[in-house]
Amino acid sequence: MNQVHSFKGVYLTMALSCLLMVSCGSKGQKPQTLDKQAKVFTIPAIPAVITNPAEIADYLAVRFWDHFDFSDSTSVDTPEYAEQAFVDYIDIFPHVSEQALKSSIGKTLEKALVDSKMFTYFVGLFEKYLYDPNSPMRNEEFYAIAIEYIIASQQIDEIDKVRPQFQLEQVNKNRKGTMAADFTYTLPNGKQESMYKIKTEFLILFFNNPGCAACADYQQGLVYSPVISQMLDTGRLKILAMYVDEDLGEWEKYRPSVPALWINGYDASLAIRGMDLYDLRAIPSLYLLDKDKRVMLKDVLPHQIEEQLLYALQNY
Repeated sequence: MNQVHSFKGVYLTMALSCLLMVSCGSKGQKPQTLDKQAKVFTIPAIPAVITNPAEIADYLAVRFWDHFDFSDSTSVDTPEYAEQAFVDYIDIFPHVSEQALKSSIGKTLEKALVDSKMFTYFVGLFEKYLYDPNSPMRNEEFYAIAIEYIIASQQIDEIDKVRPQFQLEQVNKNRKGTMAADFTYTLPNGKQESMYKIKTEFLILFFNNPGCAACADYQQGLVYSPVISQMLDTGRLKILAMYVDEDLGEWEKYRPSVPALWINGYDASLAIRGMDLYDLRAIPSLYLLDKDKRVMLKDVLPHQIEEQLLYALQNY
């Protein structure tokens, strides 16, 4: 992903982290600039009366674009200005309350509607950073708020809602907090089993392809995680490595590379893709399920699963 970056993004992340985690006691942020070009993005100053970290994050998210001119469509031609500001904006999201986040995203898109070019640009940024499988900042829950606004808006033509409606269908598929779709997998010895019959406290679904470089990186991330290794050894966790394509020759070739403690299966009926059971826009794809096969994490990175399991070890 061609992610814009500058010292301002680093500053904002550090400043917000300081405010949220150690409460620096700052009575407001001075406007920061992206560079020495003509266009200058101004971060809204935080009123001195707001000192609670959570309230600071909410305020900053809701007021982030106060000094941005949405009617100036030339802003979209300067990625170092508008796009970098957007990156800094969504970097705040994990610290923001659900109510404030919905308000913030809705207001941002509503303001962008003043200019068709600007609106298209911002919708594209939401998709690029929060929905594109290659984006390290992707987060379908955040993206869902944006497309739900678009679908509900009476100011947007129905034809422009077709793509968001399809995307929302995909987002809702095996969404976090819902029951994962069951499927049948076939083992190397030809025996078939139901995913739901795997008895374990936690289950990682690892959709992968043999020879895929990113898949190898994901596998390495799972193998070398102390938390994952410990939970595999104690039986609290199982990993189902699933091949969902039809070239079994390739799958057979890479079978020896799959760790012995993992369940190594393939989709003999090709139902997972054929019936579109899972949103596999890109391979690899990782899911974390609980003992009831409820989705805890959807399409995430290995370290995110590790963090969730570490939390489980400490709190369950």
